Amino acid sequence: MEIFEESAQLFKALGHPVRLAMIEALNERSWCVCELAESLEINKSAASKHLSLLNSLGVIEMEREGTRVNCTLKMGCVIQMMHCALERE
Repeated sequence: MEIFEESAQLFKALGHPVRLAMIEALNERSWCVCELAESLEINKSAASKHLSLLNSLGVIEMEREGTRVNCTLKMGCVIQMMHCALERE
């Protein structure tokens, strides 16, 4: 069962609506943490925590440019899974 631990952690992280909204936004383009937080109407600290978790699991990539931290979707297959779940009717 240990071989499924990493996948289980990924599914657990994807179980939060804010993180799903972030992934959906990042599917369209790269975002700065501050812009993404403003767009989703959450504070920057909360956004950073959610994004750090997604980064640690390899879902996104975070790159610092001076004081900005830009985020890019790295694991595009999660979009297919999200859309599959939305279309299950």
